[in-house]
Amino acid sequence: MALPLQHECDQNDPHEAFVWALVGLPGPRNGPLLLPPQVLGQWSKHLWDLGFRHYPEDQTLEYQPAGRDGEHWLGQAGRWVPIGTPPPVEVTTPSIADMSIDERRELVRQLRESGELSHLVDARELEPDVAQEGTFEPGASEATP
Repeated sequence: MALPLQHECDQNDPHEAFVWALVGLPGPRNGPLLLPPQVLGQWSKHLWDLGFRHYPEDQTLEYQPAGRDGEHWLGQAGRWVPIGTPPPVEVTTPSIADMSIDERRELVRQLRESGELSHLVDARELEPDVAQEGTFEPGASEATP
């Protein structure tokens, strides 16, 4: 479960007001905070009860979530950057429906070469399955050619 981003948090709800700010805190390698979101909600309320409030006009950093390959199972692996920093270019996967037959063949070639398709059997590499001519004898376990 990913933690909510700033624009997803209700700034008037003490349990949500600061949860977005508790992601990717500075420290050892900006490691994830290994706590359930419910605990972060309790911490947010604690900060609220202490009088903390957010002033967007004073904010100098914003959080950019990790890209497609940067998400970590322990939590968001994004980064805090100066406000207005353009987000990294998002890599998208083209739809094979939009590819030509030659592009599809090239995609399959690359997947085979990378080993991504090594678990599949290519029917072209199998011995031919052909019928054999023979006679049938009732009670015999195999047909004789």
